[in-house]
Amino acid sequence: MRKLAVSMLGVSLWLGVTIGAQAAEQSFTVVNIEYEGSKVFVPSTLVVHQGDHVKIKVVNNIKSDPNQHGFAIPDYKIEKVVTRGEPQEVEFDAKEAGIFAIKCQLHPAHVGGELVVLPATQGKKN
Repeated sequence: MRKLAVSMLGVSLWLGVTIGAQAAEQSFTVVNIEYEGSKVFVPSTLVVHQGDHVKIKVVNNIKSDPNQHGFAIPDYKIEKVVTRGEPQEVEFDAKEAGIFAIKCQLHPAHVGGELVVLPATQGKKN
């Protein structure tokens, strides 16, 4: 558990989430790539705080056919089709805390990711 907490702290700091202060807006660029035959999202984990406004630019960089792939966060009712060469923008408010699946709704076998929404009070200093 301690290793996971340290790992999550490292990921949070790398992604620009400031521990002890809550950002009002978080922006990410997520790229769909093919690596050694697997189609994956990079970065695969997005970390925000509950209440943050989240903006995600989704880029399909997979060179093999088909030229369209999906980007979905079902628990947030987000579903986009991303055509190669035509990035899509996703915006939403992270209202619910928890860990939520990110997946390609068009090709379920693709490696998915996760959206980690930390509770609004986590990381705040009194």
